[in-house]
Amino acid sequence: MSQTEAITELLNQQPDLSDVQLINEEGSVFVYKVIQLHEGQYRKQSVRVVTDIHNHFELQREKDLMHYLNQFHEDFPRFNEIRKQKGCYLKFFDYVGKQTLAKKVKKSKGLSTEEAKTFLANMISILAQVHSVGFVHSNIRPENIIVGKDHYYLTNWKSAMPSLVSFETELLVGDQAYTAPERLNGQVIDASDIYQLGCCLYFMLTGKHIYRLKKTTHLFDQLYAHANHSPSKINRLSIFWRQLIIWMTQKVPEKRPDLAELQQWLKDETVPKKIRKQKLEIDKGFPQDSLTALADAHYLYAIFKKASLYEASGDLETAFNLYESGAFQGYTRSENNLGLMYEKGIVVRQSYIKAMNLYHHAFEKGNPYAAFNLARLFEKGLGVSQNLSQAFKLYRFAAMRGHLPAQNKLGELYLAGIGTVKNYAKARAWFGLAANVGYEVAQLNIKRLLSASIQKGVSA
Repeated sequence: MSQTEAITELLNQQPDLSDVQLINEEGSVFVYKVIQLHEGQYRKQSVRVVTDIHNHFELQREKDLMHYLNQFHEDFPRFNEIRKQKGCYLKFFDYVGKQTLAKKVKKSKGLSTEEAKTFLANMISILAQVHSVGFVHSNIRPENIIVGKDHYYLTNWKSAMPSLVSFETELLVGDQAYTAPERLNGQVIDASDIYQLGCCLYFMLTGKHIYRLKKTTHLFDQLYAHANHSPSKINRLSIFWRQLIIWMTQKVPEKRPDLAELQQWLKDETVPKKIRKQKLEIDKGFPQDSLTALADAHYLYAIFKKASLYEASGDLETAFNLYESGAFQGYTRSENNLGLMYEKGIVVRQSYIKAMNLYHHAFEKGNPYAAFNLARLFEKGLGVSQNLSQAFKLYRFAAMRGHLPAQNKLGELYLAGIGTVKNYAKARAWFGLAANVGYEVAQLNIKRLLSASIQKGVSA
C-alpha cells in the first residue's frame, strides 16, 4: 500500500469523516477535502495531513499562529482542530477551495490584471496581520495560494517564522524557485515576502516563472538566478505592472515597497522615480559553477556549502578558513562546524573553550546541532564542569527542533534517569519519534525496550 493510500484509509477510518478526496500532495503534506459531522451538522473541511512530525517546536508554533489568525476570518480559513493519528498530524480547516494558483494559471496561461489586483489586495491584507506580530510567511509561491470564491488565501504556514536572523532562516531545503536573495545570507524579513509576492504576480500575469526557472533547475542555479537575474521579457507587461514587479523584486530588500506602499499603488499605480528610471541589466545566463560564483560574491550560504565540500574532500585547511569567514559574520551553521574543528583539534590547536563559545553563539540563534554539541560537553565534562541537568536541557532543546540524535539521546536519559527523573513512557516516546523517520539507533533502542518489556511480562 502506498503512503497516499494509507493516509486516505486513515481518514476514511475517522468516524466523523466521509467523502474523503485527495486534492493536493507535496512532500510530506497531503491535502484532502472531506465532509465532517460536527455537533450534529455536516460541514466541508480541508484536512492537511502532515507525515513529518519530528520537529515539535515548528509544529507547535504553527498551531499557535493558526489559532491567533482565526480572528481574521475573512483572510484565513478557520483552523478548527488538530489530531495525532498513527504518526501523522491531521489539521482541520474550513474548506475554501481546492484549486491552487499554480493550477489555475496553468489552465489559463495567465490571468487578467483585475484578478491580479484582487490577488494583491488579498495578500496585502493577509501579510499585514502576520507581519504585525513579527512573523514572515517565507514560502509564498503559487502552490501555496488557494483560489477561493472571490478571494485568494495563503496556506502552508508551517514555514512561517519570526523575522529574526536564526538557524531556521539559514536553511534552504528543497525547491527554491521563489526564494528572496537575502535568504542566501540567512535573512528573512517582511521584504522577503514582498519579493516572493512580486514573483507570484509575474507568474499570475504571464503564466511563466519570472526567471524562466524549470522544475529541473538545480538548487544552486535557482539561487544564482534570484541573486543576479532580471525579470524575463518584463516589457511584455503593461508599464504599470512592469514597474510594480520590478519594484517588488529589487535585489536589495530596502529598495522594495512595504505593504502600505503596495496599498497605495492599488489606488494610483505609481512607483518611485528611481524605479521608473532604473535600467535593467539583462542577465539570463548561469556560470559553470553557480555555487562557487555565489561564494565568490560572499553569500554566507554558499560559503558554508563550499566549506562543507572542502571538508568532505579532505581539504580541511580551506574548509576551516571558510567556516571561520562565515562564523565571523554570525552564520550559525559555520559557527557550529568551526566549533567541531576546534573541539577535535582539526588544523587548529584543540580548544574546548573556543568550541563551547562557538556552539553557544550558534545555540543562542536556535541551532539544534550546536545545542546538541554543547550538551555533549556538559554531559562529559569536557572543558567545563560536568552538568547533567544542563546537558539534559540542551538535548531537549535540540530534540524539540527535530534533531534526531538528540531525540534518541533524550530517550536514553529518560530511561536511565540521568539529568532528569526516570520516565519509561517518555523514553519510549522520544525513541519512537526518531525511529519513525528512520533513525537506526532509535529503532534499535525501541526494539530493546519492547524485548525487555516482553521478557519482563514472561518472567512475571
